[in-house]
Amino acid sequence: NMWHEARKQERKIRGMMVDYKKRSERRRLYYRRIKADPTQFLRIQGASCKIYVEEDAAEIQSAASALMPWQGNRSNMIDRFDVRANLDIIPEPGNFLISSELSENAVIDQKMPV
Repeated sequence: NMWHEARKQERKIRGMMVDYKKRSERRRLYYRRIKADPTQFLRIQGASCKIYVEEDAAEIQSAASALMPWQGNRSNMIDRFDVRANLDIIPEPGNFLISSELSENAVIDQKMPV
């Protein structure tokens, strides 16, 4: 019956509209939370690795032109690509929570003091 098919399509479209509104509301709340405090969404992931030092490469990397002072402190020079350049502080070790969300690597979350 044509009337039943029209009602069926109308219900389907209405359901899609409701789902779209709910999704957009969840997206709006998610982005509002990120905007309020982006550090709450920071996840750091790492894996252990062996470092083989090549003396020639180490000399080039430790040259004064490749290093920059961290937080303006000339006694603490770091590589310009070092992740510490993005940190305001380096917290004391020992306040780590280890979560096994990923099977291959352990995810380390740390409560950063604000």
